Amino acid sequence: MKKLFMIMVTLMCVSWAAIAQNRTISGTVVDAGNNEPLIGATVMPIGGGQGSATDVDGKFTLNVPASVTKAKVTYVGYKEQTVALHNDMKVRLESTATNLTDVVVVAYGTSTKESLTGSVAVVGSADIEDRPVTSVTAALEGNAPGVQVNNSVSYPGSSPDIRIRGFNSFTKYNQPLTVVDGVVYDGNISEINPADVESMSILKDAASCALYGNRGANGVILITTKRAKNVGKVDVTLTVNQGFYTKALPFYDRLGVKDYMETALAGYARGQFSGGASSTYAEALANVAPGFVNTYLLGTNIFDRPSDQIFNADGQLVANVLPGYTDLDWWDAISQTGYRQEYNVNASGATDKFNVFSSFGYMKENGYVKKTDYERFNGRVAANYNPVSWFKTGLNLSASYVNTEVAGVSESDYDDGKGTNLGLVTNPFLMINNPPVQPYYAHDEKGNIMYDPATGKPMWNTSGLNKGDNNAWAMRLNSNENTILSVSGNAYATGILPYGFEVSLRASMWRQKQNSKDYSNNVIGSQQNVGGLDIESLQQRSYTFMQQLSWNHDYGLNNIDVFLDHENYEFMYDDRFLRMSKQLMNDMPYMSNFESPDIASDAVARLRTESYLGRVRYNYDQKYFAEASIRRDGTSRFSKENRWGTFWSVGASWVISKEKFMQNADWVNYLKLRAAYGAVGNDLAAGYYASWNLYGLTTYGGAGVMFPDQLSGDNLKWESTNTLDVALEGSLFDDRFNFSIGYYNKRNVDLLYEVRKASSAGNTGFVGDVITVMQNVGTMENWGWELQFGVDIIRNRNLKWSFNIDASFLKNTVVKLPGNKDLPGQALFEGRSRYEQYTYTWAGVDRATGNSLYKMEPYSRDYYVYNDATGRMEYDESLYKAKLDGAIASGHYFEIDGEGYTDRTQYAGRGLQGTSLPTVYGSFGTNLSWKGLNFGLLFTYSLGGKTYNGIYAGLMGVSTQNKSSLHKDMLKSWKEPSGIQNADGTWQHSIDPNGVPVNDSQLSQYNDAGSSRFLFRSDYLTLKNLNINYDFPKKWVNAMKLQNINLGFSVDNLFIVTTKKGMNPQYSFGGSQGNYFMPARVFNFSLAFKF
Repeated sequence: MKKLFMIMVTLMCVSWAAIAQNRTISGTVVDAGNNEPLIGATVMPIGGGQGSATDVDGKFTLNVPASVTKAKVTYVGYKEQTVALHNDMKVRLESTATNLTDVVVVAYGTSTKESLTGSVAVVGSADIEDRPVTSVTAALEGNAPGVQVNNSVSYPGSSPDIRIRGFNSFTKYNQPLTVVDGVVYDGNISEINPADVESMSILKDAASCALYGNRGANGVILITTKRAKNVGKVDVTLTVNQGFYTKALPFYDRLGVKDYMETALAGYARGQFSGGASSTYAEALANVAPGFVNTYLLGTNIFDRPSDQIFNADGQLVANVLPGYTDLDWWDAISQTGYRQEYNVNASGATDKFNVFSSFGYMKENGYVKKTDYERFNGRVAANYNPVSWFKTGLNLSASYVNTEVAGVSESDYDDGKGTNLGLVTNPFLMINNPPVQPYYAHDEKGNIMYDPATGKPMWNTSGLNKGDNNAWAMRLNSNENTILSVSGNAYATGILPYGFEVSLRASMWRQKQNSKDYSNNVIGSQQNVGGLDIESLQQRSYTFMQQLSWNHDYGLNNIDVFLDHENYEFMYDDRFLRMSKQLMNDMPYMSNFESPDIASDAVARLRTESYLGRVRYNYDQKYFAEASIRRDGTSRFSKENRWGTFWSVGASWVISKEKFMQNADWVNYLKLRAAYGAVGNDLAAGYYASWNLYGLTTYGGAGVMFPDQLSGDNLKWESTNTLDVALEGSLFDDRFNFSIGYYNKRNVDLLYEVRKASSAGNTGFVGDVITVMQNVGTMENWGWELQFGVDIIRNRNLKWSFNIDASFLKNTVVKLPGNKDLPGQALFEGRSRYEQYTYTWAGVDRATGNSLYKMEPYSRDYYVYNDATGRMEYDESLYKAKLDGAIASGHYFEIDGEGYTDRTQYAGRGLQGTSLPTVYGSFGTNLSWKGLNFGLLFTYSLGGKTYNGIYAGLMGVSTQNKSSLHKDMLKSWKEPSGIQNADGTWQHSIDPNGVPVNDSQLSQYNDAGSSRFLFRSDYLTLKNLNINYDFPKKWVNAMKLQNINLGFSVDNLFIVTTKKGMNPQYSFGGSQGNYFMPARVFNFSLAFKF
């Protein structure tokens, strides 16, 4: 018993001694920038003891042996830190916003900013959340150097056109490839919920894109969706957005009622005079003024006097508009204040072996044009499992349902492949420039609006200038509805083998069903008394299977990373279309309410590709990096002989700042030189069956016949883009100043082009439609500089203020065209830009006559012909001589100061007027943070380039055919001769380069013809985004058992400044204008809770 007692005492003493050797450490982990506590940070003792996670106040407690003196503190998004342990310690973690070890998503994997050898721009979730966008790619504008975003498409649910470092093809297929979570995405990008996106990586050069060889020529946008992050926690986030929007661009300066009436009358009268109907202008004015309302305005009289008494003898308006005519601005008839609402909730949880992220989103937008609505439902679940150390697997499922209505005009209006879209004639933007004396409601003789006794609503006006029609009424009766259901999923399984090997199997599936119904009513409009209904059902699906092997190994200071992959991809679609006419009863846009099926068609297609690819990455001492990749692609688009293409890249980078000779330059924190070269491909310009002869079916004489629809491109092969990319990157002065200076050169070879065949080859079954065949015939080159600079003006615990600016310079040259033949009709010339503006050269106004004068352009490209013997384009003087002789004989040739001019474009040659390509474009912005309050401004800009403003041209002439509003510049029209008068009383011809031609309805077709007169500089400055948000104090949030509450306000496109009021330089990359949706000014209020 005594022995047992001694043993127990001994054990107790040992236990007490062990306890005495342990100690308790407490402390707090905070954000070094704002001193706010970090919730869920991991504090792990080094050398023994149990780790701990910080609580809602950022506090932790450790029980560690006395011998343990240090701990490692980690938190997602912050730099890891090793600290000495002591009681009541405070650990300040710094954000990894500028950390060189930040993970960057690249092709088939990840990298670090330090190890990148290619050109990659990254847009994070914070940049996306600051922007009230429907399509996540709209957030690229102003956030990625070298990326052009077309800002013109602003109807709800639209996605912008994007160009990465210019055009890479002669065809319309210049959009970058989109990859979501490692899998090529075939759907519309607007179907992805921006709230689900963690980051976007924009791959711009061959080294970055080569692993997507067959489709990487236009650049690649890698979208990574959100995942669960914090181990041992469940996070729930609820975000509510409410906003409204209007169009961001002002209208053109148009004449009001009085000026319009007097200007239109003057132009009409002068036209009568110049056309010979009157001997003098005064006589013409006296003759046409009394009947002007009935002839020119087709009986539309909105004034308080009889139609023959509204002008005085001098052509001045002496009548007043009747007070009931409050409906003269057609924008009021078609527009509204747009409204948007968005709700997103996501939840995530993670353990050491399992993590899951789920989200649900709802968005509804009512556009600033009536009957342009968009509604979207999104759901997603992403789960990853790691049951044992050598195996992991995961699944990512997402679905979306979209319901849209676009009034009158849609993207299909331009090329729907089925003939004229029924809604095109009710394009609401064609109504904006209706004359200011054209009411949209019906009025009685006293000017009062008339109401339908059955409905009590205003009656629509179909008389006078409306010519029996009324587009504002028609757009209300018509409908264009689309529903899209999309489901996608991808799964993976990875086995981790000895010696650094990993084997992965991946599979993805995407399916989409789209139904559309385009109804054109039988009451008013182009289908009056007939009615029309287009019904289309489109089903698409794609499958991708991957088998991947990777190996990573360290040899001392050496690291090698090898990746191999085999892929199968298949895409299919089934499109069925039916057009009905002869509507039986009003309204009811259903098939059973139509008598006649006019067109019934279906189309099916299938595309398959197979790919083998590999990449090797090497680095030595995290100082020298090298990378090489290769991809072998086969496509069903081409014949067996040319089916396969090989694409590759090599790249290297050198972190100069880690060299010994840089150690004394302590003001240099980071300096890297990188260079890459490689080739990527493109097959999108070729049709699904480009190597086949295709035939269409029709009837002729009651019998079924076949006609050629496509001639086979027997020798077609891949388009290829060879890119050189060099850049110097760095950060200086304690990382306060960062910069990137890059140069690139892209040469696109074997470009595909539809070459016209001789008339003897027949046609495609449509009258006058000459048959073409696809050939590899073109070469084009893009080169330029990308500059990016950032500075932290103030950076301390409570206040941060930064400024960033970037600039992109781009040049473009067409090197080779089909048969070395220039194509003036498409403004394509060897040695010139793909973006060339090619039109008549307007010299100014003849002071003697008031007519426009155009340069004869004796050496116009119109006068060059192809010489089969020399294989070159050569000047043919006889073509110019024929036009010159015609101008002289007709009295329309004038020689002024030794140079020839004409006042008729039919006798002039066209000239190269410059390109639509900007000299420089980019963005600049500033961000200010103070104690939870964040303020940001982002501006985008463009300088140089030319835009042909066809809308302005349509406002600069009085016409008896197409009557529209008139621009205020019409008040500056030529009135009388000036300059030098001859002895006989005639005036010498001279040029006023800034003049406005005479206002003459007869001569407007010549004076206001398309020419360089309507080319404007494409300069613009846009306040793209203003953002203010506030994170509530932690003590308030913690009291409600929450992690964070954020209140935000943002505005997109607060203002847009252009060289011509009303012009939209971003309407198209080709430098044109059109009657289409304009950029939207979006105001958004947000409230986010994190539980």
